[in-house]
Amino acid sequence: MADYKYTPLDEEAGEIRLLTLLPGRFNTPICITLETKILSSKKIPKFTALSYAWGSDLDCLDIHVVAKRGVQGVKSATLSVTRNLFEGLKHLRQKRRATVLWIDQLCVDQRNLEERGKQVLRMPDIYSLAQGVIVWLGPESVDSNFAMTLLNNVGQDVTVDWAAWECYVDPSSTFDFDGLHLSSQQWLSITNLLSRSWFERLWVVQEICLATKWVCMLCGFKSIPSATFSNAIFYLRGKYDCYNATQRDILVGAMRLSRSKAQGWFSLERVLHETRHRKCSNKKDRVYAVLSLLPERERLGIHPDYTISAPDVFENIILQRLKYKATLSMLHFCSTKDRSRDIPSWVPDWSTDHKISPFQIVSADFGARAHAYSVSKGVLAVTGVRVTVVHEVKNDLPRSIPEDRTKSAKVFRQLLSTWVGQDHSDSSLSKLHSLCVTLCAGMFSEKHIPSDYSWPIYKHVHDYLSSLHEWSLPESAEPPELCSLSLGVIRTINTITRGRLLITTVDGRLGLAPEGTLSGDLVCVMLGCRSPLILRSNNSLSHEVVGECYIDGIMAGEALLGELPRNQMLVEKYFPDHRKNYYVLVDSDTGNIHLQDPRLGPLPAGWRIGNHEEDDAINWYVNDITGEDFGFRDPRLEPDALRARGVEIQEFRLV
Repeated sequence: MADYKYTPLDEEAGEIRLLTLLPGRFNTPICITLETKILSSKKIPKFTALSYAWGSDLDCLDIHVVAKRGVQGVKSATLSVTRNLFEGLKHLRQKRRATVLWIDQLCVDQRNLEERGKQVLRMPDIYSLAQGVIVWLGPESVDSNFAMTLLNNVGQDVTVDWAAWECYVDPSSTFDFDGLHLSSQQWLSITNLLSRSWFERLWVVQEICLATKWVCMLCGFKSIPSATFSNAIFYLRGKYDCYNATQRDILVGAMRLSRSKAQGWFSLERVLHETRHRKCSNKKDRVYAVLSLLPERERLGIHPDYTISAPDVFENIILQRLKYKATLSMLHFCSTKDRSRDIPSWVPDWSTDHKISPFQIVSADFGARAHAYSVSKGVLAVTGVRVTVVHEVKNDLPRSIPEDRTKSAKVFRQLLSTWVGQDHSDSSLSKLHSLCVTLCAGMFSEKHIPSDYSWPIYKHVHDYLSSLHEWSLPESAEPPELCSLSLGVIRTINTITRGRLLITTVDGRLGLAPEGTLSGDLVCVMLGCRSPLILRSNNSLSHEVVGECYIDGIMAGEALLGELPRNQMLVEKYFPDHRKNYYVLVDSDTGNIHLQDPRLGPLPAGWRIGNHEEDDAINWYVNDITGEDFGFRDPRLEPDALRARGVEIQEFRLV
């Protein structure tokens, strides 16, 4: 039997293909029809969209495409589908009624790269205008029905406030929540379900987030509403005493999707980072699979094009963000360790799973506008300042600090011995403060308004390290009770230090730098990049990006503007009206919040702060003489203005 040949879609007319799954018994051959339909906001055919894990292209089975709708006896051609989709079609098929579906593997000609690119752009329409979305998790297993039933019983009486990260149990519920105690085998059944490949896939993020009507989770023949499923996962996550660390990570991973749908996405940088753990078969889909999640202005003129290489797709992101947003913020995702050799060092390789989490609450460039340009293919000229040089690199951070209290105390005591010393001089106390700040990368609860208690509290960490520093009992003894860090703090430090090394600079600063950093590497702050970067000089003309770093004392614009006044602290404040976080300065003496940094001085001639819808959170700069509109970028941080302050601004060529 011949392979099915697709007829071209009329893209200008808004055509898509819809699949009709013809009725039949469970184990009989699968027969479908394919028809073109116009899909628009004014013309919406009735269909259900399918979300599923594609599966291996090496394990495929044939289905039959019937030449004429309703004539089941005529099988004119075949299409090959992956086994997981084949099983899904068997479970979705009705005995007596046809089912109209949209399934990417069948409704898009996968061999036509131009059509694939254009149909990816139709995904927002398809999933938002579908009557509903079915999530196919896979066939029934020995314990899946138990897991699905439990999740349904728990989730239907739980309400989750995803923005506040809280849940509430319906007081009228008849389910015995107080008596809910799961055995290890029962927990295993839930994590087995959540470990299925659908939860790992990248494309499912937009499929679920774009759905505007009902979404149903289907495993075998057992189904529950997606909202009920998500609510149950959130509730069970709170029972930390009921599962191990691996199972906890599985539950948290499953929840990220629901939180993303509730909160929305604001930038391509954020969505690429949040989805970095998910899998896709085509490297270019790291970008293309998430574009539809963003507002049009955040897509930066990027359109799916499967005819160009993945390195070119990734490089284009940096250049488009320069063009549209005057930023180099994505450079903090660069890493020599993860990078493919055919990608420039200044381009993050999104095809790898970025194990390192970027630093937060940092503004080394203080929000300056990027001044950079493409010199040639693979070469980017950037403007910034050379701050210092790496002096010493030590690989004394364990891969993971033990969660056991005694073992973790020994690790911290060793770090204190190496980086602080044994005396109690003012110098040692200053080093202890620096170690405390560096291990947490400044991510303290006090650095966020309102306080984020999922982050460490500075006083707790500092007091713990101080008590260990003074502790003189034998190494084998347990630390006193007052010397304890919560598991949450240890896990935060492990997340921050993963893939990083402690370093000192030639001017005596302590910091965290990526693995692969060498003595003699440069610490630089680039205009438009909020984190300092470790650069390695190839010769006098070019540098490679080793990765972002955290250097105590230069993370709040000090390299450009000098030290912050003693009573000023840079914090991140959440503005609920705008649903965003912005950097502000807090006066520690009065508690007052300021948008203006006292180090900047007056605005240059012609410049003023303009009115805009978020002027309570961030300043907007316009020039009444030239008509220039810099948006949120402060003209006092332009290269010429910084040079006038005595800052040694220079150009670096990155390769």
